[in-house]
Amino acid sequence: MNLVEILDEKLIAVPLKGTTKDEILEELVNTLAEGKGLSKSGYTSVINAVKNRESLGSTGIGKGICIPHAQSDAIDKISLVVGVSRVPIDFDSPDNMKSKLFFLVVAPVSAASTHVEVLASIARSCSSSVFRRMLEQCKSSREVIQLFSE
Repeated sequence: MNLVEILDEKLIAVPLKGTTKDEILEELVNTLAEGKGLSKSGYTSVINAVKNRESLGSTGIGKGICIPHAQSDAIDKISLVVGVSRVPIDFDSPDNMKSKLFFLVVAPVSAASTHVEVLASIARSCSSSVFRRMLEQCKSSREVIQLFSE
């Protein structure tokens, strides 16, 4: 799956303001809730699903990248929130490197295979150190979308 197909300018947070793992997760989910017009109960459903998934093991994958993800029927189609932090955040990544790049993936329960495709696409996109550096330097939602479009 091409990430450009699901990127939405309203679902990009540059820069993230949080300085802890919990603050980052809440900010990413809040960006999703505002961008998708979720109700308070929708927000609660998603944040609980994300935190439950995170409690199973860190979604920090290394190289400064974190991909929190969950399934929730509070949303109707797969959604991707991209966040870039100016401050490295400890996400318990396997390489002990703090994260600056965050990709929140939330899918309805019925979209499990698409969910996995998006996770794989993010990992592929971020395999390049040049791409990661360029993403870290983005200053706006538009710049993030432009980078993924190239």
